[in-house]
Order: sequence, then structure tokens, then C-alpha cells
Amino acid sequence: LDEQCIVPKSTDQKFCRYLYSRCDTHERFAASSAQRVDYKFSVEHYAGPVEYTTDSWLEKNKDQLPTAAAQLLVSSEFDLIGEIKSFVRTEERQGRGSVATKSVSAQFSSQLRTLRDRIDQTVPHYIRCLKPNDDLVPDRFEPKNIVEQLRCGGVLEAVRVSRAGYPTRYPHDVFMARYYILGDRDDNTSPVSPINHRNFQSMGE
Repeated sequence: LDEQCIVPKSTDQKFCRYLYSRCDTHERFAASSAQRVDYKFSVEHYAGPVEYTTDSWLEKNKDQLPTAAAQLLVSSEFDLIGEIKSFVRTEERQGRGSVATKSVSAQFSSQLRTLRDRIDQTVPHYIRCLKPNDDLVPDRFEPKNIVEQLRCGGVLEAVRVSRAGYPTRYPHDVFMARYYILGDRDDNTSPVSPINHRNFQSMGE
């Protein structure tokens, strides 16, 4: 998308045809004859196929102010406006650097990478809240409604990935140290906290 924003006289229709040529063989990309007539395509998400159109994608991705508006800001004598002049992107600015590094898609990609890095440094726990029915009444459970929420929320996809052999599991020692309290205290075969076990040993010595 950033490349198409730089190409002279590029249009949303040209960008859509570019997607047809580049992504046509991808298993999650689809574009029927009827969709191609209207410059549309579909992407297969885990929740199902979603149809897209590229209308106004290039204009929205550039995120630029019209030249007249930018000139008005530049000519302003207000102190605050003077401080943000350097951050104003106008239609007069050319070059790959200004578009590729500051477009909406580039900003989104940068923010997404920052979010992923932050998540990787933590141990997040997610709580999924499911609405049992659309009428918000008690004691009514609609299975179809629940399944749709699980599918759209990515829960079923996460289960599928885990069953495929890519689960995230605690090491045995970490699991025992964390959940040993759930065991039966009267059962001699129940796991004992490795931390407490070491403490008991040191106290006995």
C-alpha cells in the first residue's frame, strides 16, 4: 500500500489489481469474477471470509492535509501551532521516506510491533466474557450465539493451534510450585511445593 502511494497517478483500482496479481495464489485470499468487476476481494479469517473494497485506501493511508490547510497552519503565529509545524504532513512533500515511514499503515505496523514486544515481556492472562443471549435475560443459554462469540474472539482458533502441537505449557516444576495447593493433603502421592519442600529440608537439617 505504501508503494502504491508513491507511484505517480496510482489509483485505488490499480492497487486492487496489484493485490490480484500478488495475492491471487494465497490460500486465504479470494476474488471471484463478480468481485473483480467491483474491485473487491475476500480474506479468510479464522471467523470466516470477510469482503473488502479498496475505495479511498490510498487517500486514507497518506494521511495528508490539503496544501491550503497546511499553509494556513504554517502561517499561524499561535505558539502551539508553531511547535507542531514540523509534524504537519502536506501534499507537497514527496519521496519514499516521508510516505513509507509516516503513513497510516506504517504507523499501525509500528504500534503493533511495540504492543507485541510489550506482551512478550509480560505474562498476560485473558478473561473471555460471553453473552449467553441477545435479550440479556437470565437462565437462557443459546449455543449458536456462544459458538459465534468463541469463533469471532479467536478462542476456537487458539484451541486448534494448541491441538496442532503448538501449546504454551508451564514446566513441571513451575506448575507444581504454583498449583500444589490444589492437591489432596491426605494423599501421599500429591505433589508438594518444591519451595516449601526445600524449606522443610533446611529446617530439618
